[in-house]
Amino acid sequence: MKLKIITLVLCLLAGFTFAEEYYWPRTYFASVGMGAQVSKGDLNKHTVSGKDSAGVKGTVHPPALEFVATPDFMLGVNLGAFTFGLGFQYWTSEQILSGFPDESYKQDTRIWRLGLEVTYNLFYPDFFQIGLGVGYAYNSVKSDNAAIFDGKAYSTEFMGSAVAFIANIHYYITDNIAMVPAIKFYESWFKNIHCSRIENSDLDPYLWQTFVLATVSIQYQF
Repeated sequence: MKLKIITLVLCLLAGFTFAEEYYWPRTYFASVGMGAQVSKGDLNKHTVSGKDSAGVKGTVHPPALEFVATPDFMLGVNLGAFTFGLGFQYWTSEQILSGFPDESYKQDTRIWRLGLEVTYNLFYPDFFQIGLGVGYAYNSVKSDNAAIFDGKAYSTEFMGSAVAFIANIHYYITDNIAMVPAIKFYESWFKNIHCSRIENSDLDPYLWQTFVLATVSIQYQF
């Protein structure tokens, strides 16, 4: 995971060097937005069984994450028609936990995502641009009282990665301010789980989850 992030950062820095050599127009930006995401996959339908160090069996109930509101923050640089950005999303909400017959068991769930994105902006440098791109992100989903061992409940955290496919629109209201509606598809795989009863454990097989995130942001470039 750390190696992947370092590689992406190096690619971003390489982009800066390339822009200097060929004198591409360069601007920096910050954006703040709000959106909502829906998801479907293994978290909606599978529970995870495991044993603690004493051999006691337990069950982890993942959150369904069918609908989650979230802010969307981003910092980045525009290099000609290309945009490189570092995005962050964080939100907490009450979610249904999978694996209970009446679907009535809900717990507070925190989800956050940190990722790098690169998009190519069609119609650059017009005031109206369409961006198409890809990204890579780290995901974390933590729920209260989601693991049951010996009748006691413990918090759990699912950790993993995602690749993203991104489409957005830049509508420049002024030379520095743009409205940016976007839709992002995250194909995520969760490969680790943490619980105080079982510490860190690898998931085999991985749990796969597709997130569709729609946001509207205000971007300021300088």
